[in-house]
Amino acid sequence: MQRFEHCNAKTCAEELLALGQDNTKMWYLFKWLTEHDELPHGTQAEMIKLYVDNELVGYSLFENYTARADKITDYQGTIYQDLGVVHFVTINEHRNKGYATLLADVMYLDIIKPLLTRYTDIHAYVTATGRAAPLMERTDISPINLIKQFYSNVTFEDKVVNYLREQV
Repeated sequence: MQRFEHCNAKTCAEELLALGQDNTKMWYLFKWLTEHDELPHGTQAEMIKLYVDNELVGYSLFENYTARADKITDYQGTIYQDLGVVHFVTINEHRNKGYATLLADVMYLDIIKPLLTRYTDIHAYVTATGRAAPLMERTDISPINLIKQFYSNVTFEDKVVNYLREQV
């Protein structure tokens, strides 16, 4: 039986740390939360965990930037709002069973879509890189709300503005 659980990462950081360092970036985030109780700069970490037969098989984490003024960019008179970055982790023995796709759908419907509906007067977007990008592309998210470059040397204009223009 499948069960989805929504939580803020600080309430389940200990559980996820106990899984080990499968996903180093997320492990350090959980470690930070256990030592500091909150993420820097107002970032929130919203999670959806998927349990099958009461066993955690994977989770999705959304680094929510909506409270961060430094994630709003005025580029040539157009406002762009970086809503956050989405990540997915499937426990090794449960990979390739479709769980990440299920998590992506729930992450989009329950967390990302409601955020996007609050920011219709500006160019709001979320970022998904690596293996998260194709998972998010399979959801109903519009291509004009999904950025697939994050850690790169390209300019904001190339990474966000020009990319989003090509999606229209």
